[in-house]
Amino acid sequence: MRTLNRIRTTGVLLVALFLVAPVSAQTTITFPQGIASGDVTDTRAVIWARTSVPASLRVEYGTSQALGTVWPAVVATTAETDLTGKVDLRTLQPGTTYSYRVVAASGDQRGASLVGTFTTAPAPTAAADVTFAWSADMSERFRPFAIFDAIRSRNPEFFLFLGDTVYTDIDCDARTLPAYRACSRRNREDEAFLRFARATSIYAVWDDHEVANNFDASHDRLAVGRQVFLEYWPVRPADEPGRMYRSFRWGQLLELFMLDTRQYRSPPFQRDTVEKTMLGAAQKQWLLRGLAASPARFKVIASSVPLKYHGADSWDGYTTERQEIFDFIVKNGVRRVVFLTADVHYAAVLRYKEGIVEAISGPLAAIISSRRRAAGEPETEFSFNSSFTFGLVRVTAGGLIIEIYDVTNRLLHRTTVAP
Repeated sequence: MRTLNRIRTTGVLLVALFLVAPVSAQTTITFPQGIASGDVTDTRAVIWARTSVPASLRVEYGTSQALGTVWPAVVATTAETDLTGKVDLRTLQPGTTYSYRVVAASGDQRGASLVGTFTTAPAPTAAADVTFAWSADMSERFRPFAIFDAIRSRNPEFFLFLGDTVYTDIDCDARTLPAYRACSRRNREDEAFLRFARATSIYAVWDDHEVANNFDASHDRLAVGRQVFLEYWPVRPADEPGRMYRSFRWGQLLELFMLDTRQYRSPPFQRDTVEKTMLGAAQKQWLLRGLAASPARFKVIASSVPLKYHGADSWDGYTTERQEIFDFIVKNGVRRVVFLTADVHYAAVLRYKEGIVEAISGPLAAIISSRRRAAGEPETEFSFNSSFTFGLVRVTAGGLIIEIYDVTNRLLHRTTVAP
């Protein structure tokens, strides 16, 4: 038995040594769309990669660039997933910055990615400050995506990507699964984005251009667009296939609710009654229950489309459901609610009488709107449409601070939500 144990131990050590050893100059497997981390919790993180050939993936990680730990699960990249793969790391330490790389093998071919980093969320009981960024709208026609270098310089602990991660309809006129995949591959090869995706984790959700402009639940290519979105982003698979709405807790101060405003929505031309929905019944009840139960000081709701003043494709087309959510927040005394939104290709900050604050940012790299539709409205304290933009949120015990920056990293506006 001792001999058998020694053999097992030796075998494990040899595998580990092989995986952490430097990959030679003869490497033949590459990672053309880089690597990414996402859906980070206090103890878990999804690591994403796409390989140049079908391969088996492992992840090496640790609290320094020396790495040192090999996650035991092996994930295969195959044609069925367009050579993409996800590894779900577990048993991580809360509030900790990790380095990682992806190692690939196929027969006698080997490859290793560059090293990336991500930071896990603080434990739910920890009173830790949090800094994160958000924006949306990334069109291939506007590469290089220089704004990601500006966001990276702010050292966010994570990034909320609120949709239009690719313009499959406008840039590619995609109609088939291969065309949707090809469009996503090209968009993800931008060097500034690759640097950014290695530097911080991403919580991603889709909007309309991942399928087609202003699509709703009835669109015949919804399933194809959803498949490719989930293949290309580090979204943790849910028990309910295709589900994208989810929540994340960051210590005592923050709970993040990410909405899916697309795959459950009624057609925009439908009459606006209690039957018309953007979220669908299950997601709406999930949101309301979560808001009422959350002990976090600040509740941030990520919606790909804005709340008011932006037409039928926004919450303006679903005013009955929007008012139901607002009334619930007021009636149940849910305080310090912030909506972060995008989609309309300009930046704004609005404060509603219900005590809700909305901040809009974007585009990251797309046509800038010639109109600021919220400008001049009673709730609007700021609007801007002269550059690509992103938002930065700092959550502290003293308040939630929202900042809007342009592509040159110039601060455009700062506002605070009281503690």
